[in-house]
Amino acid sequence: MRRARLARGLTLEDLAALCGEAGVPVHNSQLSRIERGEAGCRPRLRAVLARLLEIEVDEVAPLFRRTTKADRNDRPEQPEADAA
Repeated sequence: MRRARLARGLTLEDLAALCGEAGVPVHNSQLSRIERGEAGCRPRLRAVLARLLEIEVDEVAPLFRRTTKADRNDRPEQPEADAA
């Protein structure tokens, strides 16, 4: 995603502004986290970024998925810390 953005001569601020004009407001710091793989994004933002950067949706970032109660129940239990 970063390569595609830079190839188009866009800064993170430029891309954030274009996303806002497309009806999907996002802060440039969030775009930075998405580029670094530290954050995923919603399907609508993925689609807009792919269109703006002329890349495949799968190249944008992983989907952000909220953790559900079922997900939390599937996690292995953590041992409790010994009380001192």
